[in-house]
Amino acid sequence: MNKPLKIRLHVLSPIHIGCDEVYEPTSFVIDENKKKLIEFDQMDFVKALNNKQRAEFSKVCSGDNLLSIMKFIKNNSMKIKGREVDIASELIAHYYKKVLGMSSFDKNAVINQFTMNKTAYNPQTNQPYIPGSSLKGSMRTAYLSDLAKVKNITKWKGKSDELETKLLDRKEGKEKMSSDPFRMVKVSDLLPVGEVKTKIVYAVNKKKKKSDKALLSEKGGVYQIFETIQPGSVFEGTININMPEKTAGISLPITADSLKSSLNKFYIPLLETEIKTLKSMDISVPIINDINAKFKGQINKTVFFVSIGRHSGAEAVTIEGNRYIKISPPGKPAKFSNIGATTIWFASESPKPENNTGLIPFGWAAIEVMVAF
Repeated sequence: MNKPLKIRLHVLSPIHIGCDEVYEPTSFVIDENKKKLIEFDQMDFVKALNNKQRAEFSKVCSGDNLLSIMKFIKNNSMKIKGREVDIASELIAHYYKKVLGMSSFDKNAVINQFTMNKTAYNPQTNQPYIPGSSLKGSMRTAYLSDLAKVKNITKWKGKSDELETKLLDRKEGKEKMSSDPFRMVKVSDLLPVGEVKTKIVYAVNKKKKKSDKALLSEKGGVYQIFETIQPGSVFEGTININMPEKTAGISLPITADSLKSSLNKFYIPLLETEIKTLKSMDISVPIINDINAKFKGQINKTVFFVSIGRHSGAEAVTIEGNRYIKISPPGKPAKFSNIGATTIWFASESPKPENNTGLIPFGWAAIEVMVAF
Protein backbone atom coordinates (compact mmCIF):
# COMPACT_ATOMS: atom_id res chain seq x y z
CA MET A 1 0.00 0.00 0.00
CA ASN A 2 1.30 3.47 -0.91
CA LYS A 3 1.50 6.14 1.74
CA PRO A 4 -1.59 8.38 1.81
CA LEU A 5 -1.31 11.99 0.70
CA LYS A 6 -2.36 14.60 3.20
CA ILE A 7 -3.99 17.45 1.29
CA ARG A 8 -5.53 20.86 1.85
CA LEU A 9 -8.18 22.26 -0.45
CA HIS A 10 -8.09 26.06 -0.79
CA VAL A 11 -11.35 27.54 -2.06
CA LEU A 12 -10.72 30.18 -4.75
CA SER A 13 -14.29 30.95 -5.84
CA PRO A 14 -17.75 30.13 -4.39
CA ILE A 15 -18.48 26.40 -4.22
CA HIS A 16 -21.88 24.76 -3.81
CA ILE A 17 -22.09 21.01 -3.35
CA GLY A 18 -25.70 20.09 -2.72
CA CYS A 19 -27.01 17.81 0.01
CA ASP A 20 -30.67 17.63 -1.11
CA GLU A 21 -31.71 19.97 1.69
CA VAL A 22 -33.09 23.50 1.67
CA TYR A 23 -33.60 26.18 4.29
CA GLU A 24 -37.17 25.53 5.41
CA PRO A 25 -39.31 28.72 5.37
CA THR A 26 -40.47 28.18 8.96
CA SER A 27 -37.01 27.45 10.34
CA PHE A 28 -35.26 30.76 9.65
CA VAL A 29 -35.59 34.51 9.79
CA ILE A 30 -33.53 37.16 8.05
CA ASP A 31 -32.03 39.92 10.18
CA GLU A 32 -31.78 42.98 7.93
CA ASN A 33 -29.45 44.79 10.35
CA LYS A 34 -26.96 41.95 10.61
CA LYS A 35 -27.53 40.99 6.94
CA LYS A 36 -27.70 37.38 8.01
CA LEU A 37 -30.07 34.45 7.84
CA ILE A 38 -30.65 32.89 11.25
CA GLU A 39 -31.59 29.22 11.20
CA PHE A 40 -33.18 28.01 14.42
CA ASP A 41 -34.64 24.93 16.05
CA GLN A 42 -38.45 25.08 15.90
CA MET A 43 -38.89 23.47 19.32
CA ASP A 44 -36.53 25.99 20.91
CA PHE A 45 -38.58 28.79 19.33
CA VAL A 46 -41.85 27.41 20.73
CA LYS A 47 -40.32 26.99 24.21
CA ALA A 48 -39.23 30.64 24.20
CA LEU A 49 -42.81 31.89 23.64
CA ASN A 50 -45.07 32.86 26.54
CA ASN A 51 -48.45 31.18 26.97
CA LYS A 52 -50.36 33.83 25.00
CA GLN A 53 -47.88 33.75 22.13
CA ARG A 54 -47.87 29.95 22.11
CA ALA A 55 -51.66 29.85 21.83
CA GLU A 56 -51.57 32.36 18.99
CA PHE A 57 -48.84 30.39 17.20
CA SER A 58 -50.82 27.16 17.59
CA LYS A 59 -53.84 28.85 15.98
CA VAL A 60 -51.73 30.13 13.09
CA CYS A 61 -50.18 26.70 12.52
CA SER A 62 -53.57 24.97 12.46
CA GLY A 63 -54.29 26.50 9.06
CA ASP A 64 -52.48 25.96 5.77
CA ASN A 65 -51.16 29.50 5.44
CA LEU A 66 -47.38 29.23 5.32
CA LEU A 67 -47.05 32.99 4.94
CA SER A 68 -48.91 33.65 8.20
CA ILE A 69 -46.55 31.29 10.03
CA MET A 70 -43.51 33.05 8.54
CA LYS A 71 -44.88 36.46 9.53
CA PHE A 72 -45.55 35.30 13.10
CA ILE A 73 -42.00 33.98 13.38
CA LYS A 74 -40.60 37.25 12.02
CA ASN A 75 -42.71 39.34 14.43
CA ASN A 76 -41.35 37.29 17.33
CA SER A 77 -37.79 36.99 16.09
CA MET A 78 -36.43 38.47 19.30
CA LYS A 79 -37.03 34.99 20.72
CA ILE A 80 -34.75 33.41 18.13
CA LYS A 81 -31.18 32.26 18.56
CA GLY A 82 -29.46 30.01 16.09
CA ARG A 83 -26.88 29.50 13.39
CA GLU A 84 -26.11 32.67 11.43
CA VAL A 85 -25.29 32.64 7.71
CA ASP A 86 -24.23 35.59 5.52
CA ILE A 87 -26.72 36.44 2.80
CA ALA A 88 -26.62 38.39 -0.46
CA SER A 89 -27.81 41.97 -0.04
CA GLU A 90 -30.75 41.78 -2.45
CA LEU A 91 -32.02 38.57 -0.88
CA ILE A 92 -32.96 40.65 2.15
CA ALA A 93 -35.23 42.93 0.10
CA HIS A 94 -36.48 39.86 -1.77
CA TYR A 95 -37.51 38.25 1.52
CA TYR A 96 -39.32 41.30 2.90
CA LYS A 97 -40.95 42.63 -0.28
CA LYS A 98 -41.67 39.62 -2.47
CA VAL A 99 -42.28 37.01 0.23
CA LEU A 100 -43.41 38.56 3.51
CA GLY A 101 -44.88 41.50 1.57
CA MET A 102 -47.27 39.37 -0.51
CA SER A 103 -50.80 40.81 -0.48
CA SER A 104 -52.36 37.35 -0.65
CA PHE A 105 -51.05 33.92 0.21
CA ASP A 106 -49.67 31.77 -2.60
CA LYS A 107 -47.91 28.70 -1.24
CA ASN A 108 -46.22 27.82 -4.52
CA ALA A 109 -44.94 31.38 -4.97
CA VAL A 110 -43.51 31.45 -1.45
CA ILE A 111 -41.69 28.17 -1.94
CA ASN A 112 -40.62 28.57 -5.58
CA GLN A 113 -39.41 32.17 -5.31
CA PHE A 114 -37.36 31.61 -2.19
CA THR A 115 -35.95 28.08 -2.27
CA MET A 116 -32.45 28.27 -0.78
CA ASN A 117 -30.37 25.15 -1.33
CA LYS A 118 -27.99 24.17 1.45
CA THR A 119 -24.41 23.16 0.78
CA ALA A 120 -23.17 19.83 2.17
CA TYR A 121 -22.68 20.02 5.93
CA ASN A 122 -22.08 17.82 8.95
CA PRO A 123 -25.36 17.66 10.93
CA GLN A 124 -23.48 17.07 14.17
CA THR A 125 -21.32 20.20 13.91
CA ASN A 126 -23.33 22.29 11.40
CA GLN A 127 -20.02 22.84 9.61
CA PRO A 128 -19.70 22.54 5.80
CA TYR A 129 -17.42 19.90 4.31
CA ILE A 130 -16.23 18.79 0.87
CA PRO A 131 -17.44 15.26 0.04
CA GLY A 132 -14.58 13.05 -1.11
CA SER A 133 -16.77 11.70 -3.90
CA SER A 134 -17.09 15.19 -5.42
CA LEU A 135 -13.34 15.75 -5.46
CA LYS A 136 -12.67 12.26 -6.79
CA GLY A 137 -15.11 12.81 -9.65
CA SER A 138 -13.26 15.94 -10.75
CA MET A 139 -9.92 14.15 -10.53
CA ARG A 140 -11.29 11.30 -12.62
CA THR A 141 -12.38 13.68 -15.41
CA ALA A 142 -8.88 15.22 -15.56
CA TYR A 143 -7.21 11.80 -15.61
CA LEU A 144 -9.49 10.50 -18.38
CA SER A 145 -8.84 13.62 -20.45
CA ASP A 146 -5.10 13.03 -20.15
CA LEU A 147 -5.53 9.41 -21.27
CA ALA A 148 -7.63 10.54 -24.24
CA LYS A 149 -4.75 12.74 -25.39
CA VAL A 150 -2.15 10.00 -24.90
CA LYS A 151 -4.28 7.47 -26.80
CA ASN A 152 -5.33 10.05 -29.40
CA ILE A 153 -9.03 9.35 -28.92
CA THR A 154 -11.23 12.26 -30.01
CA LYS A 155 -14.78 12.97 -31.12
CA TRP A 156 -16.12 9.83 -29.50
CA LYS A 157 -19.63 9.07 -30.75
CA GLY A 158 -20.53 6.15 -28.51
CA LYS A 159 -21.70 6.03 -24.90
CA SER A 160 -19.59 7.81 -22.28
CA ASP A 161 -19.26 4.62 -20.23
CA GLU A 162 -17.86 2.80 -23.24
CA LEU A 163 -15.33 5.60 -23.73
CA GLU A 164 -14.19 5.27 -20.13
CA THR A 165 -13.80 1.50 -20.55
CA LYS A 166 -11.60 2.05 -23.59
CA LEU A 167 -9.48 4.74 -21.90
CA LEU A 168 -8.97 2.80 -18.67
CA ASP A 169 -8.49 -0.60 -20.34
CA ARG A 170 -11.30 -2.00 -18.23
CA LYS A 171 -12.80 -5.41 -18.78
CA GLU A 172 -16.38 -5.78 -19.94
CA GLY A 173 -19.33 -7.31 -18.12
CA LYS A 174 -19.20 -8.27 -14.45
CA GLU A 175 -15.49 -7.51 -14.18
CA LYS A 176 -15.84 -3.92 -15.35
CA MET A 177 -15.95 -2.38 -11.88
CA SER A 178 -13.27 -4.62 -10.38
CA SER A 179 -10.90 -3.76 -13.24
CA ASP A 180 -11.47 0.01 -12.94
CA PRO A 181 -8.20 1.54 -11.66
CA PHE A 182 -10.07 4.32 -9.85
CA ARG A 183 -11.34 1.65 -7.49
CA MET A 184 -7.91 1.91 -5.87
CA VAL A 185 -8.21 5.68 -5.31
CA LYS A 186 -9.80 6.59 -1.98
CA VAL A 187 -10.53 10.25 -1.22
CA SER A 188 -11.69 11.11 2.30
CA ASP A 189 -14.28 13.75 3.03
CA LEU A 190 -12.46 17.04 3.56
CA LEU A 191 -13.12 18.79 6.87
CA PRO A 192 -12.76 22.52 7.61
CA VAL A 193 -9.53 23.99 8.91
CA GLY A 194 -10.31 26.93 11.18
CA GLU A 195 -13.31 29.11 10.43
CA VAL A 196 -15.11 28.38 7.18
CA LYS A 197 -17.73 30.88 6.06
CA THR A 198 -20.70 30.24 3.83
CA LYS A 199 -22.94 32.75 2.07
CA ILE A 200 -26.32 32.44 0.40
CA VAL A 201 -26.17 34.00 -3.08
CA TYR A 202 -28.06 34.14 -6.34
CA ALA A 203 -26.82 31.96 -9.20
CA VAL A 204 -27.36 33.74 -12.52
CA ASN A 205 -26.60 32.59 -16.04
CA LYS A 206 -24.96 34.87 -18.59
CA LYS A 207 -24.03 34.59 -22.25
CA LYS A 208 -20.29 34.31 -22.89
CA LYS A 209 -20.32 36.32 -26.11
CA LYS A 210 -19.80 40.04 -25.71
CA SER A 211 -22.32 40.64 -28.49
CA ASP A 212 -25.09 39.32 -26.24
CA LYS A 213 -24.64 40.45 -22.66
CA ALA A 214 -28.20 39.85 -21.56
CA LEU A 215 -28.68 37.79 -18.44
CA LEU A 216 -30.92 34.83 -19.10
CA SER A 217 -32.75 35.65 -15.85
CA GLU A 218 -33.75 39.00 -17.37
CA LYS A 219 -35.40 37.16 -20.28
CA GLY A 220 -37.56 35.00 -18.06
CA GLY A 221 -34.98 32.38 -17.10
CA VAL A 222 -35.17 31.17 -13.50
CA TYR A 223 -32.40 32.29 -11.15
CA GLN A 224 -31.33 29.92 -8.39
CA ILE A 225 -30.38 30.51 -4.76
CA PHE A 226 -27.50 28.57 -3.23
CA GLU A 227 -25.53 28.48 -0.03
CA THR A 228 -21.89 28.58 -1.09
CA ILE A 229 -18.56 27.99 0.61
CA GLN A 230 -16.69 31.27 0.39
CA PRO A 231 -13.22 31.95 -1.11
CA GLY A 232 -10.45 31.75 1.47
CA SER A 233 -11.94 28.68 3.16
CA VAL A 234 -9.59 25.74 3.70
CA PHE A 235 -10.39 22.04 4.09
CA GLU A 236 -8.17 19.08 4.92
CA GLY A 237 -8.26 15.38 4.08
CA THR A 238 -6.34 12.49 2.57
CA ILE A 239 -5.98 10.67 -0.75
CA ASN A 240 -4.99 7.00 -0.76
CA ILE A 241 -3.77 5.46 -4.02
CA ASN A 242 -3.30 1.75 -3.52
CA MET A 243 -1.64 -0.71 -5.85
CA PRO A 244 -4.12 -3.26 -7.19
CA GLU A 245 -3.98 -6.90 -6.28
CA LYS A 246 -2.58 -9.14 -9.03
CA THR A 247 -5.93 -10.81 -9.63
CA ALA A 248 -7.80 -7.48 -10.11
CA GLY A 249 -7.23 -7.34 -13.85
CA ILE A 250 -6.19 -3.67 -13.69
CA SER A 251 -3.75 -3.20 -16.54
CA LEU A 252 -3.24 0.55 -16.07
CA PRO A 253 -2.70 1.33 -12.35
CA ILE A 254 -2.97 4.95 -11.22
CA THR A 255 0.01 6.56 -9.53
CA ALA A 256 0.13 9.74 -7.45
CA ASP A 257 2.41 11.41 -10.00
CA SER A 258 0.21 10.61 -13.00
CA LEU A 259 -2.92 11.77 -11.17
CA LYS A 260 -1.38 15.05 -10.00
CA SER A 261 0.07 15.76 -13.43
CA SER A 262 -3.30 15.23 -15.14
CA LEU A 263 -4.99 17.78 -12.86
CA ASN A 264 -2.98 20.78 -14.00
CA LYS A 265 -2.87 19.61 -17.63
CA PHE A 266 -6.64 19.66 -17.62
CA TYR A 267 -7.70 22.44 -15.27
CA ILE A 268 -5.08 25.16 -15.85
CA PRO A 269 -6.05 25.58 -19.54
CA LEU A 270 -9.73 25.65 -18.50
CA LEU A 271 -8.98 28.33 -15.91
CA GLU A 272 -6.97 30.39 -18.39
CA THR A 273 -9.76 30.13 -20.99
CA GLU A 274 -12.37 31.14 -18.43
CA ILE A 275 -10.35 34.18 -17.35
CA LYS A 276 -10.03 35.29 -21.00
CA THR A 277 -13.78 34.86 -21.40
CA LEU A 278 -14.43 36.94 -18.28
CA LYS A 279 -12.19 39.72 -19.57
CA SER A 280 -14.10 39.75 -22.87
CA MET A 281 -17.29 40.13 -20.81
CA ASP A 282 -15.78 43.03 -18.82
CA ILE A 283 -15.82 40.98 -15.64
CA SER A 284 -12.89 41.27 -13.27
CA VAL A 285 -12.20 38.33 -10.95
CA PRO A 286 -8.99 38.30 -8.86
CA ILE A 287 -8.46 34.52 -8.98
CA ILE A 288 -5.05 34.76 -10.70
CA ASN A 289 -3.88 37.39 -8.21
CA ASP A 290 -4.95 35.12 -5.35
CA ILE A 291 -3.13 32.16 -6.90
CA ASN A 292 0.10 34.10 -7.38
CA ALA A 293 -0.06 35.49 -3.85
CA LYS A 294 -0.69 32.14 -2.16
CA PHE A 295 1.05 29.56 -4.33
CA LYS A 296 3.95 31.21 -6.13
CA GLY A 297 6.60 28.59 -6.95
CA GLN A 298 4.38 25.70 -5.82
CA ILE A 299 2.32 25.07 -8.96
CA ASN A 300 3.03 21.64 -10.53
CA LYS A 301 5.10 20.80 -7.46
CA THR A 302 2.73 20.74 -4.50
CA VAL A 303 -0.28 22.70 -5.81
CA PHE A 304 -2.82 21.40 -8.35
CA PHE A 305 -6.07 22.95 -9.50
CA VAL A 306 -9.58 21.59 -9.72
CA SER A 307 -13.13 22.74 -10.43
CA ILE A 308 -15.84 21.16 -8.29
CA GLY A 309 -19.47 21.50 -7.33
CA ARG A 310 -22.60 22.88 -8.94
CA HIS A 311 -22.19 25.15 -11.97
CA SER A 312 -18.46 24.51 -12.24
CA GLY A 313 -19.00 24.39 -16.01
CA ALA A 314 -19.78 21.72 -18.58
CA GLU A 315 -16.16 21.76 -19.77
CA ALA A 316 -14.94 20.78 -16.29
CA VAL A 317 -17.07 17.63 -16.17
CA THR A 318 -16.52 16.33 -19.71
CA ILE A 319 -13.54 14.62 -21.32
CA GLU A 320 -11.48 16.99 -23.44
CA GLY A 321 -11.68 16.28 -27.16
CA ASN A 322 -14.78 14.14 -26.65
CA ARG A 323 -17.31 16.66 -25.36
CA TYR A 324 -20.96 16.49 -26.31
CA ILE A 325 -22.54 19.40 -24.44
CA LYS A 326 -26.26 20.08 -24.64
CA ILE A 327 -27.12 23.70 -25.36
CA SER A 328 -30.72 24.80 -24.83
CA PRO A 329 -31.37 28.32 -26.21
CA PRO A 330 -34.55 29.92 -24.75
CA GLY A 331 -37.49 29.16 -27.04
CA LYS A 332 -35.39 27.15 -29.48
CA PRO A 333 -34.69 23.42 -29.97
CA ALA A 334 -31.73 22.01 -28.05
CA LYS A 335 -28.50 21.41 -29.91
CA PHE A 336 -25.15 19.85 -29.01
CA SER A 337 -21.61 21.21 -29.10
CA ASN A 338 -18.21 19.49 -28.97
CA ILE A 339 -16.52 22.79 -28.11
CA GLY A 340 -18.11 24.15 -24.97
CA ALA A 341 -21.07 25.80 -23.28
CA THR A 342 -22.29 29.17 -24.55
CA THR A 343 -23.12 30.49 -21.09
CA ILE A 344 -21.50 30.66 -17.68
CA TRP A 345 -23.04 30.67 -14.21
CA PHE A 346 -22.06 33.27 -11.64
CA ALA A 347 -22.55 33.85 -7.93
CA SER A 348 -24.22 37.23 -7.55
CA GLU A 349 -25.59 39.61 -4.92
CA SER A 350 -28.55 40.27 -7.21
CA PRO A 351 -30.81 38.24 -9.51
CA LYS A 352 -30.31 40.94 -12.18
CA PRO A 353 -26.87 42.49 -11.61
CA GLU A 354 -26.08 45.72 -13.43
CA ASN A 355 -22.82 46.34 -15.28
CA ASN A 356 -21.55 42.83 -14.40
CA THR A 357 -20.76 44.07 -10.91
CA GLY A 358 -19.80 41.45 -8.34
CA LEU A 359 -20.15 38.41 -10.59
CA ILE A 360 -17.92 35.49 -9.55
CA PRO A 361 -17.69 32.10 -11.33
CA PHE A 362 -18.36 28.96 -9.33
CA GLY A 363 -16.19 26.03 -8.37
CA TRP A 364 -12.46 26.85 -8.45
CA ALA A 365 -10.12 25.43 -5.81
CA ALA A 366 -6.47 24.48 -5.34
CA ILE A 367 -5.29 21.16 -3.94
CA GLU A 368 -2.14 21.55 -1.84
CA VAL A 369 -0.26 18.32 -1.16
CA MET A 370 1.09 18.75 2.36
CA VAL A 371 2.96 15.52 3.12
CA ALA A 372 2.99 11.85 2.28
CA PHE A 373 2.95 9.91 5.53
